[in-house]
Amino acid sequence: MNEEIKELLFYYKQERDLIDSIIVEDLIDFDYQSVHLNSITLNKIKRKISLLEKLINPKTAEIEDQKRAIDSALKMINSTHLDSHKDYISSQIDQKLDILNSYKPAYFNDGQEFDDAIFDLVESKIQGFIFHLKKSDDIALIFSKNNEELCISIKKVKKLKKKYILEKSARTALKAIGFKKVKELNSLIYHYDLSDFKDSIFIKTIVSRVIYDAFQFQTFDNPTILEILP
Repeated sequence: MNEEIKELLFYYKQERDLIDSIIVEDLIDFDYQSVHLNSITLNKIKRKISLLEKLINPKTAEIEDQKRAIDSALKMINSTHLDSHKDYISSQIDQKLDILNSYKPAYFNDGQEFDDAIFDLVESKIQGFIFHLKKSDDIALIFSKNNEELCISIKKVKKLKKKYILEKSARTALKAIGFKKVKELNSLIYHYDLSDFKDSIFIKTIVSRVIYDAFQFQTFDNPTILEILP
């Protein structure tokens, strides 16, 4: 999951740099209409880059804030020539940056196991699988197949609500993604039409959105567990 997102991020960064260079040329040519249109496109790409970076590391924005804080602190301290103070502040901020950079989201199931499970399910080689995010709290995504639909379920909704895991904001985010409440099953279920299925990227994007938008990167098991239902 992580590798596909990184590839997509690399592509968008290349596109961002290209449009940046085009805007520079347009400014030289006084083509302000093109500058305006390309700036709109550039902002859209930057938002996509920001989202993808958050999917890879939710602390990205905080890391950037710390980098800016380092630059500002060094400029201020350099102007006063207080070397000892400069070293102290730099070491403090660097320590925090080290902590932030060492953060590794537990939810990304790298490798082939997740892909294999999705394809095996689509091809009806297995009944389904459970992606345990935090087993002790029953936070899991249950994958199953119903005819030409792949279903992603979050079960035990009432229990998760009582434990303040599925609060209103989380349920709203899940509904925005496309999950629907099935009261009699005490579940939230997402239905994915397999008629156009080609690869697992879209499904894994849905999983990422569930983890990022709904669960807000809660402290999940590391590593997460994939349980095959034969």
